Amino acid sequence: MRAVGEFPHHFDHPSDISEMMKLLRYKHEETYHHCVRVALLSEKAALAMRLDAASTQKLVRGCFIHDLGKLLIPNAILDSVKPLTEEQWALIKRHPEYGSDILKDKGERDADLVRLVLHHHERWDGKGYPYGLAGEQIPLFARICSVVDAFDTMMSPRPYRRRKTLEEATEELLRNAGTQFDAAVVHAFVPMASEVTPLYFSIYDRED
Repeated sequence: MRAVGEFPHHFDHPSDISEMMKLLRYKHEETYHHCVRVALLSEKAALAMRLDAASTQKLVRGCFIHDLGKLLIPNAILDSVKPLTEEQWALIKRHPEYGSDILKDKGERDADLVRLVLHHHERWDGKGYPYGLAGEQIPLFARICSVVDAFDTMMSPRPYRRRKTLEEATEELLRNAGTQFDAAVVHAFVPMASEVTPLYFSIYDRED
């Protein structure tokens, strides 16, 4: 497994998108490293779901840039240890739209990538954002990204909470399969999850 901070090997963006990710790394390094880890996790998910090479490449690329829109979210909100106000939460919920707008502005022509970025916070039950899509209305790549994004968030510590154990994180995915997440994606990914735990141990064991 590649070290955190290394580009996924499927990363092959136009140079301007690469520059935008460098800006994200400079602006908020933890968000950047989260994007790297989500891309690495998506490779495991793609393997578990037996995606072909072209689909895997596209999925990994999309997962790497899924939080690009957080370039436009103030760090004071991203780093807040207090409950967000209604206005702050509304701004956070705009980051998928901001990200898709950045991609289109930079000339990204792959609609699948734009849709992944736009819809990675939709929920299987229709209670997500920004459009409240449900079930298979949500593009497959976005449904996969949703699962691995949540897994990484749970496995990573935050100032206001400890990170979850592997068992806790996978139990949470399973508990929300069919409501928040596509159950087929969850059940494919969970058996692979133990293979990525060294990534988190290497980063965080010294901090716990």
